[in-house]
Amino acid sequence: MAATVTDAKIRLRLTDAGRMLLAGMLFFFVTAAVIPAFGVVTALLAVLLLAWIVGSVLRPRVAITADLPDSVVAGQKVTLRYGLQNMARVPAYDLRVRLDGMPETIEQTAPADAVSRLGRGQRVEVSLAVCPERRGHFEIPLPVCESSFPFNLMTFGAVRRQKRMLTVLPVHYRLSFSLQRLGRHVQAGHAGFAGRAEISPEYAGNRPFLPGDSPRRIDTRAWARLSVPATKEYHNDSESRAVLVLDTRIKGGQRASDGEEIPELEAAVSLCASVAYTINRDCLVDAMLIGDELHQYHARRRSVRLDRIHNTLAGVQAADEYVLDEVVPTLGDRFYETTEAVFILLDWDATYARLVELAARARCHTTVFLAAPSGRHPDWTNDVNWADVVKVVSPDDVLKGHAERL
Repeated sequence: MAATVTDAKIRLRLTDAGRMLLAGMLFFFVTAAVIPAFGVVTALLAVLLLAWIVGSVLRPRVAITADLPDSVVAGQKVTLRYGLQNMARVPAYDLRVRLDGMPETIEQTAPADAVSRLGRGQRVEVSLAVCPERRGHFEIPLPVCESSFPFNLMTFGAVRRQKRMLTVLPVHYRLSFSLQRLGRHVQAGHAGFAGRAEISPEYAGNRPFLPGDSPRRIDTRAWARLSVPATKEYHNDSESRAVLVLDTRIKGGQRASDGEEIPELEAAVSLCASVAYTINRDCLVDAMLIGDELHQYHARRRSVRLDRIHNTLAGVQAADEYVLDEVVPTLGDRFYETTEAVFILLDWDATYARLVELAARARCHTTVFLAAPSGRHPDWTNDVNWADVVKVVSPDDVLKGHAERL
């Protein structure tokens, strides 16, 4: 992205030295009735006018190009690089770049290096260090290129109108939990585009024979030893597929903290991003249900799925309430083509209990994380031992990076 000189708006600012000079002029002007100091006032005014005239004539006419990353991670420092090219016929002196109009959640941590001289047509690259505090999609304006030449009393700069979208991804890290697959053979018609070819299934062990299993996988030796039919289990990484479910409902009792952040929601989003990051090597995420919106990735390559998932999670917003009646049938059918289902919930209710039950009926291994503060426990139903399925995770531990072991 490049910005020309003609689309810029000129901006004039006094520096600290200029403000001190102006204060000195006012002081001598007030005391002129006692001390004859009109000569001093006139001299200071002449210096200020000279700085304004020379600075206006030699103000920087610089074209700015941006080399920004497509996405960054919240809480991590990142370097933004800009190219400056002098388009004027005369050299530019004492140039400095600063960010103006940035979102409040993105802080500039270090100023850019000053450029003492930029010759005619010369190009130089400068860097700015920033640290985004929150996830989201933000518009980043081009920086202001200012010159304090001469005398460092005032700066002459230009503000550009162009902006670029910067995606701040949620905080994520690798978790130390393993996917306990049931090892069944998933026949997915869309597996060829993203899966890895020429990988043979790996023998994982035996389990009791269930209706729908292929008779070809019956282990006769285990059947004779156990006196019950047993079938062989296999792991096949190319056919290991996952579905992620993220709850975004915020009830009235869960208040937002300063900066309009909701700790439970931010923890759930961060945990969902961490799960996707952790299982990415061994499992293909085919779908992700965020609130009542179903995002499907089976038509995308493995190399881009994680980026798509994290970009989607960056823009997740809280919801008051939603109904999943239209999504449940589609997701229920998806479970039959899935080996893993991971639920990240803010609260437990009959709707998500139904989804977990559908995943279990489809013989899809299910893991449920509940982002709930300590002391608040979900309302378990009596007919199913949900306490063995749901893992309560502290939002503070997730946000502080203390939830690696789950």
